[in-house]
Amino acid sequence: MQDGGKASKLSFRPIDLERDWDALVRFHRDLFEISFGADRTFSEDIYRGILHDRLAKFPGGQMLALAGGAIVGQVEFWTRPYEGRDVGYVSLFYLTPDWRGRGLGVELVESAERYFRTCGMTEYQLRVSERNERALRFYLRQGFTKLASEERDGVVTWLMGKSLLQPA
Repeated sequence: MQDGGKASKLSFRPIDLERDWDALVRFHRDLFEISFGADRTFSEDIYRGILHDRLAKFPGGQMLALAGGAIVGQVEFWTRPYEGRDVGYVSLFYLTPDWRGRGLGVELVESAERYFRTCGMTEYQLRVSERNERALRFYLRQGFTKLASEERDGVVTWLMGKSLLQPA
């Protein structure tokens, strides 16, 4: 159940690197197209190594999103140092094209917040391409704030953050 008593449409299961590899690559290629306009900088070998390490260090943060048993998305969460403290970090919120625009992004955010709270985090961050206007609007509606921006290879990304502390 989601907060507020609404039934969840998504369930989550841990990524199995071998079994799920084709879907993981397909999702990342789509993400690169949306964020950078091309997937030419995506390397399967580099991604496999990164994900292998994160599965070992943050097993509860590397999950597939399912609806009715079908894989419809993916999340990748971990923690990292930032300005002298540890924060949660979202490497990936992803829904397949057919499942976007159905309000399920909120469930991805909720899953991140549950995970980071269990890790003792009081805030978390993510990066989003300035090109991905739909995602930017969504994150702002979810309470994220822009912390910084950077340009790399002609693409501007925003570092966004959100507090997990309850307002007083």
